[in-house]
Amino acid sequence: MITCIMKTRYQLLHPPLNGPFPPERVADPTFDLVVAELQKARESVEIFMYVWRADEAGTRIGEAVLAAAERGVKVRIIKDIGAIMCEVIEMNRKPFFPRRIPLLKRIIYKVIGRTFPDTFVEDEYNQELGALLLSHPNVTVEWINKTHTKYYVFDERLLVTGSINIEDRHQNYFDYMVALDDPELIQRLRMRMAGKTPFDPERNIDFLCNIHREGEESIFEIKPEVLRCIEAARESIYVEVAYIGDPEFADALVAAARRGIRVTILFSREANIGNDVNYWAIHDLYTRAPVEVYLTDTMIHAKLLLFDDEVILTGSCNMNIFSLQKAAELNLIIRREPGLTGAIRSLIAKRIESSKRVTSAEELAGFNPILAPLQQLHQKLNPN
Repeated sequence: MITCIMKTRYQLLHPPLNGPFPPERVADPTFDLVVAELQKARESVEIFMYVWRADEAGTRIGEAVLAAAERGVKVRIIKDIGAIMCEVIEMNRKPFFPRRIPLLKRIIYKVIGRTFPDTFVEDEYNQELGALLLSHPNVTVEWINKTHTKYYVFDERLLVTGSINIEDRHQNYFDYMVALDDPELIQRLRMRMAGKTPFDPERNIDFLCNIHREGEESIFEIKPEVLRCIEAARESIYVEVAYIGDPEFADALVAAARRGIRVTILFSREANIGNDVNYWAIHDLYTRAPVEVYLTDTMIHAKLLLFDDEVILTGSCNMNIFSLQKAAELNLIIRREPGLTGAIRSLIAKRIESSKRVTSAEELAGFNPILAPLQQLHQKLNPN
């Protein structure tokens, strides 16, 4: 059994910052804890995931899930259908779970795939383990659409949530998850996702949810709270997300910067997808307001906003149209938790230190003016 012990009830899952930076194998603290918890789970495990790929990470998690199920643990997996597009276009092109893709979808994926960077890697992994889980009596797999949420719940005691998918490439990203060992918070998560209790801005930790419910109107809580936090900021706003582009988010940042709030944005020099719309959006921001932009050669996949060095908004939600207006997402809002806040501020400092500040709008002008609005339109139409 893997030894992976949480030192505190609430913990940032990221390699130590006292070694080389960026660190290697960034996702190991998350995957190590997940495997360790799967090995000691007694009754139930729930995994809500966007991408789950048949690669080293996917196989490792899958083997631990199968072992738990064999012990009698009830495993519920909630898996996004739309993410199959990413699974078949990128990296080894192997979704973890075998699922028939209709002909029209295959054609759409082939067309869209031409706009993706070529990231193909050859490996020997296959879908046999995923097929075993699909047929196991102690495993249920629910397929849903238009979700981007990522979390694990172990025995209704421990929540692990954030922005790391189950795939190898997160090892080389700026990314992390948060572990919360708190049964009361799990109960609150269930109530919040069911719409049975409202968001409480006075809590140290609470959940913001974008939710789709069958037969009911979808609920999008994250964007209004983001806009409220931007408007309420007194001194500073820090933004570190994979993808931007929501117009109201951009307008709110511009207004904040113009009223004297220090707005700092850490931005990927090259995103894994949607790079043109990403640069289109950041170029627009930079030319409209006095924002500080830092470019990093490491792909940013974290979703992090920090307001006045005090209030943290983090989870699965990007600041683009898909996440804020279309997708089911889960974010944490954290305040008055010095351990978590201190860890995240230290991580931000290291990431900014390893990046380069933009000094001219020309550095952000390398987007394709035709492809960028098409990528934005794809998010609005959201055909997955």
